[in-house]
Amino acid sequence: MAKTGAGGADNLDGGGAASVDAGAVQVNEEVIWKARAEQAEEEVEQLQAKIAELESALGTAQQTITQVERRGEIDRELTAAKAVDLETARLLTEAVIAEMDEPDVVLAVRELCDRKPFLFGCGRQGPGGVSMSPATGVSEGEALREMAQHARSSGDRSELLRYLRARRVG
Repeated sequence: MAKTGAGGADNLDGGGAASVDAGAVQVNEEVIWKARAEQAEEEVEQLQAKIAELESALGTAQQTITQVERRGEIDRELTAAKAVDLETARLLTEAVIAEMDEPDVVLAVRELCDRKPFLFGCGRQGPGGVSMSPATGVSEGEALREMAQHARSSGDRSELLRYLRARRVG
């Protein structure tokens, strides 16, 4: 019983002539290329999944940036309009903007100032509800004289105090 080595040689230390089968080499190369192709396809799938994940993260980041920029613009406009309560005015402005076809912060703030003037310290609202506000169409001097005459004739202390306050302010 003689042992034969690689390639059919009688020498076990591999020093003999090796016969190579051309069909086996061709099969081995096909297997290698097929394995490489499968590996490349797996890598492509992994990279496509990674791209989809990154695109989703990018979209979220862009939405966040847009919201932060809009919030800054709203805050600037509300500050310029002298909003009394910035947080409430911001929420209402965002609600007005959400109703718009094309969001316009300046227009939304103007609309909010017209609809809810109590949120703003702007000059768009009428005179405040001051109890001592002078009557329209009457000069200050005439109004003071009328108040003094009314206080004298009525003898009412509250009328006298009202006259004195008006004289001090005027």
